[in-house]
Amino acid sequence: MKKLFLPLFFFLSVFVFFACSDDNDDSSIKLNFESRLTSTESEFISESTLLDGSYYSDSFQDEDSLVIFKHYYSGAIPNYYFAGFTYMNKTDNKTPSSPAPITGSAKSGKVYLAAYTSSYTPAQFTIKNPALYSIQGLWVTNSTYAYNSMTVGDSYAKKFTKGSWYKLTATGYDKNNAEVGTSEVYLANYTSDNDKPVNKWIWFDLSDLSEAVRFQFDLSSTDNGNYGMNTAAYFCMDDVTLTLKLLSSVI
Repeated sequence: MKKLFLPLFFFLSVFVFFACSDDNDDSSIKLNFESRLTSTESEFISESTLLDGSYYSDSFQDEDSLVIFKHYYSGAIPNYYFAGFTYMNKTDNKTPSSPAPITGSAKSGKVYLAAYTSSYTPAQFTIKNPALYSIQGLWVTNSTYAYNSMTVGDSYAKKFTKGSWYKLTATGYDKNNAEVGTSEVYLANYTSDNDKPVNKWIWFDLSDLSEAVRFQFDLSSTDNGNYGMNTAAYFCMDDVTLTLKLLSSVI
């Protein structure tokens, strides 16, 4: 019995330590970007010089360096255009082409993730230490640009009517780049002409992709043309939540 006492005490101590380290759940960790922006109405601006096609390619991490996000951009200030992921604290939900969330604010805090995804600039992120962490889920909502694209229409897109939909799909890949699976959530699903796209933050459960290391996010729509989707391919994300694997293995 004496030989078993110390290991048991050690594991219980580890459990208590990690359980107390998160106020929301004893095994969940939310990614944070709050300290990364010091100015209001601003966004991440890359200084990378690595050219990837017609875009410059870069990446960034959360404050705890748990996840790497792929970032692309073209142009320079004030004509800086991002693709893939970026983080920002912009609140403009009035300008039709604004990438800010239609809600006008982040899910929590002030800084959130914005994404523009395409086959050339896919919105991707990678968990740095998948032996310790797995994906649990995240919160998503429509960008102002996409919301207006669906409710009013623009030079490319048409106003949504009954039968129209706009869907976000997450595909997970393991460390060998093999596909683990997909999960999807509708950001608009018109069952009548009077419906509206999602206009609040909603939970996107990715626990079925817990064995994945890399994640790619793609948008699809019923509004398509000769050159692909007409609906603006922007969405917003916040509170990306990981699960600490150590807890589940100890318990």
